[in-house]
Amino acid sequence: MDDPVTGQRTDRVLFVWILLAGLVGSLLGLPWTFAILRDSSTVWLSAAVEVLFFLTPASAVGVWLGKKVGLGSRLRDFVSGMPGGWERVRSGLLPAMLVGVTFGGIGYFAQNSIPEGALMPDLSIPNTFEWFLRCISAALTEEIFFRFGLMTFFVWVIRSIVKKPAIDVPSLWIGNLLSALVFAGAHLPQLTSHGLSLLIPFVMFSTGAGMVMGWLYMRYGLVAAIVAHFIGDLMVYVIPRLMAVIV
Repeated sequence: MDDPVTGQRTDRVLFVWILLAGLVGSLLGLPWTFAILRDSSTVWLSAAVEVLFFLTPASAVGVWLGKKVGLGSRLRDFVSGMPGGWERVRSGLLPAMLVGVTFGGIGYFAQNSIPEGALMPDLSIPNTFEWFLRCISAALTEEIFFRFGLMTFFVWVIRSIVKKPAIDVPSLWIGNLLSALVFAGAHLPQLTSHGLSLLIPFVMFSTGAGMVMGWLYMRYGLVAAIVAHFIGDLMVYVIPRLMAVIV
């Protein structure tokens, strides 16, 4: 049986690590947000709200409720120093890269097929480096909030209501779907009124991407979901800009 004191220490360390990763992600996203909003007070307020009201609760939920529903075990093993902990984390990197490249490629072609004026015009303002920082920021903050926090919370709520072993696996996929729908909804402001005709395919793609990240989180852990998210965004928002400069 695990030592309760050691387990509590591991939980605290893991919480600090995840929260620091979220804080770093939030800070890295500031140049992109400054370029979009062009209002320093609004930018700092939004960053503070993100850290205090989204990332901090999500980090706590992922650590303490994740233990109860069997999510986040790879990072916990790594932080605790358990033999093979790093190997378990590392084993998810290749699948994560493959998923990132696949969804990044799909997203790139989908982005190029969107009619002009369908997306927020301000998205063209940030430069390539600001978009690169934004890719790191989004991968960290969104995966911590939507997968590590929100998905874990949904799974815990479902299992708390339906206290039967038969719900364990379905609860993971229901929680994954619910968090992916919220993930898709959070990206809807990118569409303008001229892009409403794209609402259904936009939501379907975003939800599908969110569910695949959720599957990575379930199967390979949070690091895998973050890596896949980063690579996918990189292929959509950064690599095309670099290629345009080179060509």
